[in-house]
Amino acid sequence: MNVETSITVKRIATLICSMTVIVFFGYALGGVGGYLMGRGQPRTIAWGLAGGSLLAYMAIRIWRSYLKDVESAEQGREDGGSPPEAR
Repeated sequence: MNVETSITVKRIATLICSMTVIVFFGYALGGVGGYLMGRGQPRTIAWGLAGGSLLAYMAIRIWRSYLKDVESAEQGREDGGSPPEAR
């Protein structure tokens, strides 16, 4: 897998993880809101918080890896390497 493909995959993975974090935290908020209606379920809250936190951590790790790849690609261009579009 070349650098450009790796960068693209990491950007898309970060996007998907970030969107899924919103869904999981939405479940947690729905569980908390259920208590206001008298139908609260602690499992929903715990599942939403655990899943959202795990995916947020994963998104941050993937994003940091993406930034390292971009930085190394930029350094390669500065060192006289050909730009990725020309390869």
